[in-house]
Amino acid sequence: MRILTLILAAILTMAATPPVPDALKPYIKGDRFDPGDYGWMKGRFADASPKEKAQAAAIQAWVMACYASDLAEMRAELRALGITDPKMNNTIIRNPLCAQVASAPDVTHWRTFDAFQRSVEKAAPLADTYLLAVNTAKASSGSRTSDLHDLLVARPVAEQMLRYAMDWGGGDMADAPRVSDDVRAVILSRISIIAAVEDHRNGEWLKSLIAEKGWPKQSEVGEAGAAAAWLLAQHADADPALQLRVLRAMEPLLATGEVAKDNYAYLYDRIMLKITGKQRYGTQAMCAEGKRTAQPLEDSGSVDLRRAEVGLPPLANYIAMMDAHSGSCSAPS
Repeated sequence: MRILTLILAAILTMAATPPVPDALKPYIKGDRFDPGDYGWMKGRFADASPKEKAQAAAIQAWVMACYASDLAEMRAELRALGITDPKMNNTIIRNPLCAQVASAPDVTHWRTFDAFQRSVEKAAPLADTYLLAVNTAKASSGSRTSDLHDLLVARPVAEQMLRYAMDWGGGDMADAPRVSDDVRAVILSRISIIAAVEDHRNGEWLKSLIAEKGWPKQSEVGEAGAAAAWLLAQHADADPALQLRVLRAMEPLLATGEVAKDNYAYLYDRIMLKITGKQRYGTQAMCAEGKRTAQPLEDSGSVDLRRAEVGLPPLANYIAMMDAHSGSCSAPS
């Protein structure tokens, strides 16, 4: 065990994240990133000066180094949990600061920085108002007791509001103010920055909870409390080792009814797609050639049997429900 620990430490040391680029430092306070005037993005536009382009390149290199560092760390943690060859499909940046910077808008919406700034001016009041509502809801819903059920139920409120907002203009956010695509891109970027912080904090909180009390059982925290704990784990995508530990903690509790079977199925698919590239229950979908379909399956022939075992409808019905809610996938242009 000591040898394994030393090897893990060496890997993590070699993959250390480089220092924050100078151009970003004015926008960083502790673990929080405020895009501010977006001056750090000037180098991404065609009309940028050589100096601005060099700054943008340094920021991009820093973000990529963050991702490489995080990926090495995730692989090492999963190997320590017995996963010999983690595929690490669709992984996201773990470092919360890097994740916030990486949430910047895609500049393909604009030809110049000035045009981008005009979109920012239109988007900022909408984004700031929504984020204020998120903070207000989080504060007002916070548990006033130390009861674990209450703490768990209150915890996902903010991250759920932030995730709803990612459908701005459609789905559950169909009534959001109508905006152009470029303004929507800025709004979603601002929301994604806060979501990265919220997910990181929730994951750290959940890890501390499990270390102290173990996985919350339905008999201990009720169905709502257990579902909230699962939701935090389901969205801890930047920490696949945590998701795997939760999955393993949930598995022996299935037979006793202490965890919901469908919750287990969703988390199984989410983590296994990352580390093996395949899912069992078909809960994770994708768009392919203009059609929504399940991501790769362990056994397509038995998927509906597996789904029935955990109380899920047949896969075809599930895909149809997703299409009805979110709209059919657009055919590639």
